[in-house]
Amino acid sequence: MFTPQPPAQPPVAEAPAAPPPPPEPPGRIIFAGLAMHSQAKAFRNDVELAEKWVKDIDPNALLVKLANPARDQSSDWPQVTVENFALVMSKTAEVAQPRDRVLLFISTHANPGLLNINAAGKHLQPLTPRMLSEALAPLKDVPTLVVLSACYSGAFIEPLKAANRVVLTATDVRRTSFNCRYPGNHTPFAEALFGQPEAGSRSATEWMEEAQKAIAAQEKRRKLPPSRPRIFVGDEAKAWAEQPLGQWLQPIPSP
Repeated sequence: MFTPQPPAQPPVAEAPAAPPPPPEPPGRIIFAGLAMHSQAKAFRNDVELAEKWVKDIDPNALLVKLANPARDQSSDWPQVTVENFALVMSKTAEVAQPRDRVLLFISTHANPGLLNINAAGKHLQPLTPRMLSEALAPLKDVPTLVVLSACYSGAFIEPLKAANRVVLTATDVRRTSFNCRYPGNHTPFAEALFGQPEAGSRSATEWMEEAQKAIAAQEKRRKLPPSRPRIFVGDEAKAWAEQPLGQWLQPIPSP
């Protein structure tokens, strides 16, 4: 006996697979360098030295440089003012992408609790720890390295502490750096960091340790009071602070 078969069901069309998410853009270093005082050539020279260091690590780095140049130095960079500094930090936060790293470098004279700003010999409104902390607040989730080459700069560590941040300062809270005299091409702290040979093979903490040793040796040789450079490493920054600087933009290996 013939049993009729039910009509074949049309095949159910499968929904097309969702496209894979676009890859994250490669990381970049976003460098903001500020030479804030016009009474020594060392400050702008420091920013140029730091810029070269950044380019060696990342040829595609985004570079922003501001300066109040000393006499006979070029004035081709935008001037440093409190307003321009805040604008640079705001724009940095806007363009920072997930795999980017930010380096903020400031070179200047200072008083306790103040990073001085001087243009053409005229004192302008200085940067306070609170101003600096508030300007960096939008970058709290972005791996950020802050380097301050200035006397008394250790006073900025406490207000700048953040989980994903490393802060390096030329001195502790109460000390000057080389009696606040910079007749050479660079401030000693900036030169000890950014002029350090083979820095790319060292982690940020090792890089700072080498600079501290070099500074202490110079001070002993010149019979100067110790400046005691300081370092802070946030809890979330420990992994990338232990990466070789030359691999700073590579993904952090899983533990």
